[in-house]
Amino acid sequence: MKKFFKAQNLRSVKHGFFGRVGGISKGIYSSLNVSLNSADSPLNIAENRKIVSETLGAESEKVFFLNQKHTNKVVFFDKETNANDIIKLEADAFITNKKNTGVGIVTADCAPILAFEPESGFIAGIHAGWKGALAGICENTVLKLNEIGIDTKKLAVAIGPCISKKSYEVKDDLVKRFVKQDSSFKNFFNRVDGRIFFDLAGFIKIRFEEMGIYNIEVIDMCTYADEQMFFSNRRTHKMLEKDFGRMASVISL
Repeated sequence: MKKFFKAQNLRSVKHGFFGRVGGISKGIYSSLNVSLNSADSPLNIAENRKIVSETLGAESEKVFFLNQKHTNKVVFFDKETNANDIIKLEADAFITNKKNTGVGIVTADCAPILAFEPESGFIAGIHAGWKGALAGICENTVLKLNEIGIDTKKLAVAIGPCISKKSYEVKDDLVKRFVKQDSSFKNFFNRVDGRIFFDLAGFIKIRFEEMGIYNIEVIDMCTYADEQMFFSNRRTHKMLEKDFGRMASVISL
């Protein structure tokens, strides 16, 4: 079974969207769980993160995983940044052009987003569930890159495996939250036989397109539907399991 997936538009930079296979964790965390927010053994998690980094040819101690909180906060890592401070910050996007440095995004239904601008050498990793996407985590990342002086129209963006529209059933209160912000957002919700389904990847893709970014690749794989390949928060709750693992998506210079 394949351990990770690559995006064609990011082929010139080290990266990978990993599934749940290829690690050392056991039981409900089997096997490539990388989340410190799970009750898995910290030793297993550290080894799994090392496996991920080394698979991509990156140094594990130089791949930084954010303290994700479904925010719209963006971290910029440069030569002046204290690496130990980065992992303590609550943020959901990470930007850097520092050599031999990578960012790891952790997901289990939310969308992992990896981006690269080849002329400047900047990379970005973004964690986007519905909360972060609605709050503007994608827009804030692009705005930060613009602030740095990057021509974001040259940005290559890849949206990794996440929960698909056909599996993402939601309540009407979520629709109202989106429509309250912008009436056009209703287009990302489908009503089928009284049920409502949300297109997370489609919503994220449009966020980038509306900022003039069109080199976007969507890896169309559903984390909820494929139990053998992916962890899933929503599937875990449906099965009444006590916890779940999370996958890694990494981009590194």
